[in-house]
Amino acid sequence: MRVAEKDDDIDLADEAARAAAAEAEGIVEDAAGIVGDAAQESGAALGPDWSDDRVAHLLERLASDFVLDNTYREQHLSLTASENYPSKLVRMLGSGLQGGFYEFAPPYPAEAGEWAFPDSGANASLVGKLTGIGRQLFEAATFDWRPNGGSVAEQAVLLGACGRGDGFVHFAHKDGGHFALESLAAAAGVNTYHLPMVDRTLLIDVDRLATLCAEHPEIKLVILDQSFKLRWQPLAQIRAALPEGVFLAYDASHDGALIAGGALPQPTLLGADAVHGNTHKTIAGPQKAYIAFRDADHPKLRAVSDWVCPQMQSNSHAELIAPMYVALSEIALYGHDYARQIIANAQTLAHALHEEGVRVSGESFGFTETHQVHIVTGSAADALRLSLGDLARAGIRTTNIEVPGANGLHGLRLGVQAMTRRGLREAEMREVARLVAKVVLRRAEPAAVRAEVADLLQHHDLDRLAYSFDSYVDSPAAARLLGEVFR
Repeated sequence: MRVAEKDDDIDLADEAARAAAAEAEGIVEDAAGIVGDAAQESGAALGPDWSDDRVAHLLERLASDFVLDNTYREQHLSLTASENYPSKLVRMLGSGLQGGFYEFAPPYPAEAGEWAFPDSGANASLVGKLTGIGRQLFEAATFDWRPNGGSVAEQAVLLGACGRGDGFVHFAHKDGGHFALESLAAAAGVNTYHLPMVDRTLLIDVDRLATLCAEHPEIKLVILDQSFKLRWQPLAQIRAALPEGVFLAYDASHDGALIAGGALPQPTLLGADAVHGNTHKTIAGPQKAYIAFRDADHPKLRAVSDWVCPQMQSNSHAELIAPMYVALSEIALYGHDYARQIIANAQTLAHALHEEGVRVSGESFGFTETHQVHIVTGSAADALRLSLGDLARAGIRTTNIEVPGANGLHGLRLGVQAMTRRGLREAEMREVARLVAKVVLRRAEPAAVRAEVADLLQHHDLDRLAYSFDSYVDSPAAARLLGEVFR
């Protein structure tokens, strides 16, 4: 990209960087003052006046950051496809003492060793609850809760399924493939191949995939790791086309709640050896991930699991077991309606944008089958300028992508899951489409659109999220639970 093409983007980035740098300098000066005061009073007890004044100042500085962020979240249309609003219990339960201690708990029987720690028994109980609901929601025999993110999960699958000289197949970046695998594969001596696609339909060409695997017998893994995802892929046909022994993995980071809620098929029932993904996109949980195997005796189970922990990470953040359990419990109780409302909202948004004159990808198949909607705008610079410039100033939060099937053109990836949690339905999605079109097509003044965004959101606050346990936060049972968490 030439410098001349991105001057506006540089200005945006520079402005934010300068503000952050100024804030950081103030924080560093405060910290230096604390250290200096503490050094001067070395050997003497800190007086209550010093302690109260300095700590109060720091806490006020921290509070101002949370005020800034909470106000931003309340007043913005969050149309990013990769984020969500976790409920209050999900957020609060992450404050347990478990986070200061190790928890190994592999998803296979293991003898005690150096990674076994004495424990109260609570972690084992929490893990049992979490793995039980995870297996149920994803029709799996195992559920490894330990990956600290979706990248760790898919990298563990790659390293556990492939060795040096082997090959794996996944989506090319232009087709929505994830960024976390190719550099690792190259470093590990694993050959990378890309799934053959039909651009018009955005579906995998199964016959060409079968030919690819036949021509390259070193292929040991096919991983469907699509991040720019509008369609359900023909998983049963893919499984049938693969040679025996090729590991088939499905990345459900984006559509996990749609699968668990029954709006999309279960990968494990259609031949996937494992389903994996993170828990903060359509699933509104903490920043964690999982790997679930169809077969508890799968020959790759232990290899994949051991790559997660202890080889790629030594601490799996046990304080997030309970938040994961609550997030999956919300799916278990409300997921059927939540998943269907997500798809209805996405389809409504896509059709309304199309009617407004916006170029929406996927017209031949009804635009979308998931939570995502892709808008084609033109060059990478144009898409970036919209997402970080006019749309951001209009109170509309989204990201830019190279749109799959659009011959190298770029655009915007919208997601409706977060706003579905805020209670927006089809009528509001048509209004969202009108506001997006005003910025993208009609070049309306962002400040004026921002006022309309605020007006739309004033009746959809973050205090009581839909499809969540937020209405139970003030119940006696929740009070007892939170009393123990914060004890």
